[in-house]
Amino acid sequence: MIIPIITGPTSSGKSSIVYNAGFLTNKVEIISADAFQVYKGLDIGTAKITKQEMQNVPHHLIDILNPDECYSAGMFREHAEKLIEDILNRGKIPVIAGGTGLYIKSLTEGIFDCPEIDENIRKDLQIRLEKQGIEELYNELKKVDIEYAEKISSNDPVRTVRALEVYYGLGITFTQAHKIYNKPPKYSYTVGVLWIDRKKLYENINERTSVMWNMGWVDEVQDLLNKGYNIKCPSFRAIGYKLIADFLMHGGKSHEVINQIAKETRHFAKRQLTWFRHRENVIMYEDKDKLENNLIEIINGHRSRL
Repeated sequence: MIIPIITGPTSSGKSSIVYNAGFLTNKVEIISADAFQVYKGLDIGTAKITKQEMQNVPHHLIDILNPDECYSAGMFREHAEKLIEDILNRGKIPVIAGGTGLYIKSLTEGIFDCPEIDENIRKDLQIRLEKQGIEELYNELKKVDIEYAEKISSNDPVRTVRALEVYYGLGITFTQAHKIYNKPPKYSYTVGVLWIDRKKLYENINERTSVMWNMGWVDEVQDLLNKGYNIKCPSFRAIGYKLIADFLMHGGKSHEVINQIAKETRHFAKRQLTWFRHRENVIMYEDKDKLENNLIEIINGHRSRL
């Protein structure tokens, strides 16, 4: 079967589409592709579904980690593929739902899984980057791997350092390493992106931020702090958590914090829109009802793709 993926920017309403389809058909189990809903205790700020909704439609990869544990696209892919196999074996339909683009990319396009590289190589490259600048390292990359260098920006320190790290660590170019160590997708997918007017999306974000604040988001962060977690934990990279922690520790005006969280969320949504716009083999939907109806038809076996 071709596995459906429903994605889109934060606050677009994608989660409700999958939940409604699952509830109406009683055939679905949802696999969350959200980088922060994996963490216990981050409920309000990640717009996590309710316990009642989880009873109505089974969900996976929610509340599986403590706030100080790390998670990655590679781990997500491994977990998701095992879940897909298990769900299919039980005669149910797995549907992926979430807006973490890197997680979705790991499923649909494969993932680079090369051997571990001596961390000292990266440290040395980082020191060189600070002293010599990105131009020097990028020119070096062009000499050893022109094919990959031409695919990236000349002002991209992350990808430049990573490519050189692989070259010096494995003795082969990044291009060659991808051919050897890229793990292709295990399943076929059909991807629907809920595309919402930016003005309306930003209105949704502003409204939802205020609603989450009034639901007790501050108390949620305080509870995390009381349990010994802090802003250095991976979970606190979720939008709003560091800002609220700072508010609790140093004070401030609540409306200013709310506005700042909404601003950061809007910026994040803008990046998501840009990312989805440049994906291949995805179908954009401005009509939420049409996307939901097409998903239901896939679940019921009346169509294979969105």
